[in-house]
Amino acid sequence: MKALLKFLLLVILLLAGSPNLFAQRQKKESNKVTPASAQKKEAGAMEQKQSDYRSRKDHHLESQDKATRKRMKKTLKKAERHSWGNRAPWYKRWFRRK
Repeated sequence: MKALLKFLLLVILLLAGSPNLFAQRQKKESNKVTPASAQKKEAGAMEQKQSDYRSRKDHHLESQDKATRKRMKKTLKKAERHSWGNRAPWYKRWFRRK
């Protein structure tokens, strides 16, 4: 009877302690990367990159004299008129490699 009681007590103790022995540590919620947080981080990085670009561009324009700024504006408008970002003609689009 004593042996059976000791055996049952040992089995109960082992069963009670086993979930904690084999459980994996839980990760903190703040460290998880979700699609929403990744997208938010990407958007923030892109906004930072755009603002840096705009500030560098403004600085570059401010460092030019008036005649140079006028010439730059003129050539930009000319480039926009002459196929700036236009698609290729339909016959070129049909027969090119993809």
